[in-house]
Amino acid sequence: MSTSTIAPQIARFARAVRDALSDLPDEERDELTEGLEADLTEAYAEDLANTLPDPVEYATELRTAAGLPMPAHESTSWTRGIADAWASTRRDLASAIRRNPAAVHLIDFLDAVRPVWWIVRAWVASWGLAAVFGGEGGFLPSSGLYWVVLLLFVVVSTQWGRGRWGFRGLPVLITVGNVIAAVLVLPVVSIANDWQRNVEYAYYDDGPGDLTGVYLDGQQVTNIFPYGHDGKLLDDVQLFDQDGNPLSTAVQGADGCIDPECETEGLWIPGVNVDGITNFNVFPMRMAPGVFSQQQQRLVRDPEQKPQDRTPPFDGVPPLIGKVSANND
Repeated sequence: MSTSTIAPQIARFARAVRDALSDLPDEERDELTEGLEADLTEAYAEDLANTLPDPVEYATELRTAAGLPMPAHESTSWTRGIADAWASTRRDLASAIRRNPAAVHLIDFLDAVRPVWWIVRAWVASWGLAAVFGGEGGFLPSSGLYWVVLLLFVVVSTQWGRGRWGFRGLPVLITVGNVIAAVLVLPVVSIANDWQRNVEYAYYDDGPGDLTGVYLDGQQVTNIFPYGHDGKLLDDVQLFDQDGNPLSTAVQGADGCIDPECETEGLWIPGVNVDGITNFNVFPMRMAPGVFSQQQQRLVRDPEQKPQDRTPPFDGVPPLIGKVSANND
């Protein structure tokens, strides 16, 4: 019989039966359930909703008729109590669903999109694994490791969902995993969305994302070295734009590199006017070594270190002979 003629209830019931027989070797389970969908369709064609038996009990009958042993359980094992309670809950839930046509249609829809869920839970599991190893944003998609881990999780999740790979206690493990994945899926989507925005900001913007400061040909200017008419470097020069706004290359709390190799980070030190107001438009700017504050979770100034002058690009420049007049030939 073609699988296209099998009712969703029959397909779902057959999967549940095979899950209940997951402790058997694949060959024995396949032989025991061969043609199961066709037999069920023929036997229960008249009234699927009310006459389908409990799949666990049905699997037990198949096992007994074939003379196969029941799954071994330790009488004192706490896992047996969990498994028995879960089986009882599934039976009660299945019975309630069969009595409610709306619930049956909902289960049929969820059954149709099960492969999508297999991939989603694998994706959530890959981000969970990354978090365990300190990757708060998940494995980087730009690395081969991300795709290897995700592909591995998708294969395992799909094979478990199809009932191809199994072992005793797997149905309970899958149920617990599904609950955890369902709870985490929205937080993981939110984290992934934030991570994606950060990637786009850092790598894919056509221009600078943060326009704070001064830019030259798309590159941020970190310091300005003014030279006078005599070509000598000036000190403590206040710069403003055409509207009288302070011309700042850094803001309070911004940091940079003390040395060319950037082995030591530092903070830009503003100028202070007579009113005690700090100004970040005083050039050339100086920098003081900083230390990372665990309490504030940021770089703060080291009070034991003095501000350092930054190395100018030139010791001096050619002096000016005067301003160019518009009437000069």
